[in-house]
Amino acid sequence: MKEQPKSYEAEESLLGAILLEGKSIYEKVSPWIRVNDAFYNPDNKMIWDVIKTLYKENVAIDVVTVMEKSKAMYNGDNNLSAFYLTGLPESVPTTANVEEYARIIWEKYIQRETAKSANRLYNLSFDETENVQTILDEHSRLVEELKEIQPSRVKTIEAIVDEAKVNIKEGGNLIPFGMDVLDYPAGGMTRKEITVLGGRPGHGKTTLMINVMKSLIEQGLNVMLFNREMSNTEMIKKLCVIENDKLLYQDVRRNDFDDETEVVMEMQMEQIKDKYKNLKMYDHIRSLSDTMSEIAKHKPDVIIDDYIQLIQADGVKEGRRFEIEKIMQEYKWICKSENCSAFLLSQLNREMDKRINPEPKMSDYSESGVIEQTAETAMFVFYGYNFDSESYDRYESKIISAKARYGNVGSYMVGFNGNKCKFYSTRALAFDDTKDKTNIKTRNKKM
Repeated sequence: MKEQPKSYEAEESLLGAILLEGKSIYEKVSPWIRVNDAFYNPDNKMIWDVIKTLYKENVAIDVVTVMEKSKAMYNGDNNLSAFYLTGLPESVPTTANVEEYARIIWEKYIQRETAKSANRLYNLSFDETENVQTILDEHSRLVEELKEIQPSRVKTIEAIVDEAKVNIKEGGNLIPFGMDVLDYPAGGMTRKEITVLGGRPGHGKTTLMINVMKSLIEQGLNVMLFNREMSNTEMIKKLCVIENDKLLYQDVRRNDFDDETEVVMEMQMEQIKDKYKNLKMYDHIRSLSDTMSEIAKHKPDVIIDDYIQLIQADGVKEGRRFEIEKIMQEYKWICKSENCSAFLLSQLNREMDKRINPEPKMSDYSESGVIEQTAETAMFVFYGYNFDSESYDRYESKIISAKARYGNVGSYMVGFNGNKCKFYSTRALAFDDTKDKTNIKTRNKKM
């Protein structure tokens, strides 16, 4: 005979978390655990019953109150071990995953109930006194019963309003980019939502992304970066240049240093180790499923992905448009479930290079319809000098806000210096930063 589906570990971890942190944890998991029988272990079932009662009576929930209440509820005639109860908090890996523990408990319960229903139907099918219609009716009834025990995630209006009050008090869902020209349209990114940045190769979208990433880290946020085109090593090189005015990107790439500048580079790398502890970088993940798994595991504040056309969406065979659709939908749901924001970079169609006016627009996004529908904010970076060096200024770039659900659309000129890997508020500042701090140009090159 097969063992009944159960997870003692999930049951003990969930109850232990409640005993550690009380009502706040109970409120998170109670929508999942709708009946005492969800717990397989009889002691755990009893503990849950006591915890529910304490919550309804607005009494603090901890090891002592549960033990005392269990004596009163069961007339002092229960087998609940004080040793077992006090050991539950020690079994908790982390209270952050309590909803996952609750989901496991409930799923095991549904499996047990499904097995019971299937067994009842099996026995009925071999009862020759029953007609076929009765069997079919019973089957339908059992299916409806199983549907009814699915967990409810509905929230009361009171709970929703309270959440909104806390959200407003704590500053809302807004995450500033930290760059005025990006923050102007809508104030920044928004938790639970997606911002897309598009640009043709060589127009600076990765560089702009790194500048944003630097600002997010300086805000104390946890950031995950998926490098799908550039290696992590090259990303660190650019980050060093952004962080240190004495470094130039072309020199770093070519290892073109004098001894003094090499020391500066080494020191800057050590500083990055310390400053960017909240950054997780990946340059070896291709599949969408692996991406989502890592995000769910680490629960960042912001996800950065460079870029989405290089993601492989597992199991999609209908074509690239459907693949991008799945990618955007998965990002949408992971942002909502993990209360984070996604900053997704996107390649643009090559056809825009053939237009008289090459500045990008929404239709230039690859599979534009899907991206336009899903993203709350869509913007572009356009470095005209890379398109036509005679018609455009080397030290200017344009940021185009094409869609801003909570803000304004428009375009803004900014300063850009590719060798410093930086964007500036004005062209003048970018040009001024070309003076290269002459000590860099005066070098004894290594032989």
